[in-house]
Amino acid sequence: MISVQNLHKSYKDNEVLKGISLTVEKGQVVAIIGPSGSGKSTFLRCLNVLEQADKGQITIDDVAVDIANLTNKKTELLRHKTAMVFQNYSLFKNKTVKENITMPLVTVQKKSQREADSIAENLLAQVGLSDKENFYPNSLSGGQQQRVGIARAVALNPYAILFDEPTSALDPELVGEVLQVIQSLALSNMTMIVVTHEMSFARQVADHVVFMAEGYIVEQGTPEEIFNNPKQERTKKFLQQLSVEKQLVVKELVI
Repeated sequence: MISVQNLHKSYKDNEVLKGISLTVEKGQVVAIIGPSGSGKSTFLRCLNVLEQADKGQITIDDVAVDIANLTNKKTELLRHKTAMVFQNYSLFKNKTVKENITMPLVTVQKKSQREADSIAENLLAQVGLSDKENFYPNSLSGGQQQRVGIARAVALNPYAILFDEPTSALDPELVGEVLQVIQSLALSNMTMIVVTHEMSFARQVADHVVFMAEGYIVEQGTPEEIFNNPKQERTKKFLQQLSVEKQLVVKELVI
C-alpha cells in the first residue's frame, strides 16, 4: 500500500501542495487529473523524493518516512520502492536502447550483465521493440523512446511505477502505442500512479481517479463517480471546459 498523509511543498512563497493525503492499494491504478499548475507533477516528485516535501508522512510498502526526520538512508529506501516514467523520456542519448535498461540493473541493483541483458531483452519484446535494442534513442520516435522508458522502469521491479504525463510530449498519432503498454501493465496488477491529461485513458484504465486543483485534492472516486457524477463544482467546471475544448477541436477538423 502507498499512504500519503498531509504532504506540503512550497517553493519560496508559492505553496504548491497544501496538505495532500492519499491511499493507493497494491495493484491499483490511480489517475491524477487537473489543470496545469495544480501540483500533480510535484506530488509525484515528492513521492520518490526527487523533490523533498516540507512536511508530511509517506509510506510505500514497508518503508515509512516522516519528512521532518528524513535521513539519507530512508530517502534511498523510499526511492527504490518506485520507478518514474518522465514526460520527456530521460534516456541516456549516448547509450543504446538495451544499455539504457541494463545500466541501472548492473550499477544500482548489482545484477550480472548476463542477467540484466536477459531482463532487457524480455521487456523489449513485451513493448514491441526487440528489433531496436542496439539503436540509440535519437533514432527512435517519441513513442518508441517512451516505451523504452517504461521498459526501464519495469526492469527495476519496483513496488509502484509513477508516470508523469507520459504522453504529453508525443505527437497525437503516437499516444495510443504508449497508452496500450501502460494498459497492459495495469492488467498485470502493477501498482501505478499516472498523472495524465488523457481523460479517456483515465476513464477506461484507472481504478481510482483523483482531481487536483490549486494544490489540493478536490475530489476523488471511481472513474464513473468522477466523470459521470462529480460532486464538487470545481470538478464539474474542469470537465465541462474539457468538453467545450474537445467540441471546438472536432468542429475545426470538420470545417
